Amino acid sequence: MSRPFQAPASDAERRHAALVQEVSRRVREALDGAHAVDADHAALTVERAPRPAAPERLARAHPGGAGARQQARGLYERCLVHYREVLRASQADGAVDDVGAALAAFVAANLRAVQGVDLGPPAMQALERQLAGVLRGSPGWVATAARERQMYFEQLAILAVLVSESFTQAVLMGPAALANVQRAARGYLQQLLGLQPHQLVVGEHGLALAG
Repeated sequence: MSRPFQAPASDAERRHAALVQEVSRRVREALDGAHAVDADHAALTVERAPRPAAPERLARAHPGGAGARQQARGLYERCLVHYREVLRASQADGAVDDVGAALAAFVAANLRAVQGVDLGPPAMQALERQLAGVLRGSPGWVATAARERQMYFEQLAILAVLVSESFTQAVLMGPAALANVQRAARGYLQQLLGLQPHQLVVGEHGLALAG
């Protein structure tokens, strides 16, 4: 399981990379207690784009030729559909997407792959509120255009499903496959949030530093 990322090649991708860095910094500061998080119960939503852009962007970083990239794009599109229609079935026909929920699903999927821990509904709800509060209070998020916010959501939703499904399959395939998924999960957490999974726990108030 490779990590589909590449250096930003356009202004839009550079702005997206800047948003990822800003959110990463804010999450680390929140865990360190550098600033308070307004864990508002209101969902943090973005308007759903008529046509998703993240599958194409992620596929461009996939190794191999045009055929491999086309297959990867199809996989990422299916992951996004699965997230919306299965994991968030109650909102499948809605006009907006919940970014806090997608960020929480991304964190939970990667922690499950590395730590083998499934989060129950109370922990997931606390994680959603906490991470939505981090985003809501981020100057970078406030300044980000709607399309780039949607791109951020799409990427999180795709990777949440990709990691979760890959982990489920790897458990059946054996240690080598499992190690590959775990390596990718650590990389995702490091790249998108600047966090190492062994440093993290999830409790009644959301994400926290272990110890």
